[in-house]
Amino acid sequence: MKYSEIVKKLQMENKGKIVLVRNGIFYCAIGKDAVLMHDVLGYMPVCFKEGVCKCGVPVNAVEKVIPKMLRSGYGYVFYDYKKEEKSYKEILELKGKYVDSLENNIGCDKCWYGKNRMKSTEEYVEELGKLMDKLDGE
Repeated sequence: MKYSEIVKKLQMENKGKIVLVRNGIFYCAIGKDAVLMHDVLGYMPVCFKEGVCKCGVPVNAVEKVIPKMLRSGYGYVFYDYKKEEKSYKEILELKGKYVDSLENNIGCDKCWYGKNRMKSTEEYVEELGKLMDKLDGE
């Protein structure tokens, strides 16, 4: 099962809570949970894939973020994910009010990252070709 599928499954199991799943050195929220973290906590999302936001909390900063999460009043669930074992386990739950959101992104047209993300390989090749033509002409 892919990481994104695991996160979706955990979101279904924890309806009404913001789900954060460890991925490397971050606890990541994806889709509606990332949008809520943006709206409620001010975190800046990035693109997980087109039309789906992601934001994360560094593992070493969780203790600093928890008080802010508690003050927000929403429920949160943290999971540890072991990529090698493809397993996960709940490590922390913060009780709170029910989350009701369906938006997977903050609006790609409004998102700084979405507007400024890396160009496709084709765009780079085209720009490189133009630059090479310009240098050849000098």
